[in-house]
Amino acid sequence: MAEEKVKKTKAAEKTVKKAPATDAKVKTVKKASAAAPKATAVKTAPELPEVVLKSVKFLDDRKAENIVILDLRDVANISDYFVVATAANVPHLKSLSDGLQRLFKNEQYEGYRAAGTGDSGWIIADYYGVMVHVFSAEMRSLYDLEKLWKDAKRVELPAA
Repeated sequence: MAEEKVKKTKAAEKTVKKAPATDAKVKTVKKASAAAPKATAVKTAPELPEVVLKSVKFLDDRKAENIVILDLRDVANISDYFVVATAANVPHLKSLSDGLQRLFKNEQYEGYRAAGTGDSGWIIADYYGVMVHVFSAEMRSLYDLEKLWKDAKRVELPAA
């Protein structure tokens, strides 16, 4: 029986001796895999849907101020993108609202919805996962969508 215990002990020692070698290999692999993403990591802007690009261009051409694009895909399920802009005054807000509706109709964006009026200080045009919000300056600071959705990524405005 003593011989059996000695054999089991020697077998256990061999197993224990092999374990550190395996750990060393794992550490080497981890170091190599940790270095790989750094070499290939490239930060790229997401490809924006056509409706976002056309809405931003329209708003910029019509002198809307402080245009921001928020990417909500990782933080919300109500929309993929918010486009937020400020109108200079009530007539400007009404004009931007009418123009966005005309743009969506001319581009044949079937199924878009619009809400709000220039007098309310906030209009929304919604088209399949993209919400375009245009505010008066007072309403934008009151609702502060950028702060409300602070976890959303800000998307760089496309170059003109």
